[in-house]
Amino acid sequence: MVGNLVTAFMTLLVTIDPISNVPVFLALTGGKSSRERLRIALRACIIATIILLFFLAVGQIVMEAIGISLNAFRLAGGVVLLSLGLKMLYGEVGSGDGGPPPSGDVSVFPLATPMMAGAGSITAVVVLTDNYKYSILEQTGTAAMLLLVMGICFACLAVAQTIRRLIGDTGTNVISRVMGIVLAALAMQTIVNAVKDILPPGTIP
Repeated sequence: MVGNLVTAFMTLLVTIDPISNVPVFLALTGGKSSRERLRIALRACIIATIILLFFLAVGQIVMEAIGISLNAFRLAGGVVLLSLGLKMLYGEVGSGDGGPPPSGDVSVFPLATPMMAGAGSITAVVVLTDNYKYSILEQTGTAAMLLLVMGICFACLAVAQTIRRLIGDTGTNVISRVMGIVLAALAMQTIVNAVKDILPPGTIP
């Protein structure tokens, strides 16, 4: 149980990656007051949490309803997580230099989705709450880890300017790349586990 909680926490932490969201958040909220930035951060985290809890609760049911097996999703999800991990490793995720800020409510797009509730984190919550592999208690634990990670994400956004001053762009890039390596390893483990379930028992030690 404890091992599953640690795995869930680390997987969600590296897929949501609160530190890498800091420069994007600052770029999108430039010129706004501290109170406005706090409101945007809170709204973004709440929306992202609702999206991820929805997929945590019914993601597998929806997949099975349209004929997608969990092993197929785990393989596809592993590839998605591996791709995200490699992008983080090579510095293609978390840059705030992508042009002018988008119009509309930035707390919804791009902060809530796809920055926090994106393909990687949605894949992670579905894989981590496999109804055939994890009990209700274990899935509840994963939900608790999700809330914890989103709380960390809100805290990082709330003190985004302080974090930027303390670690600078270099520190942000280093943390993002380290998390990219961890995510790539977790993605490969997800793929290996899915392949082990597909092949006859004992084929892969």
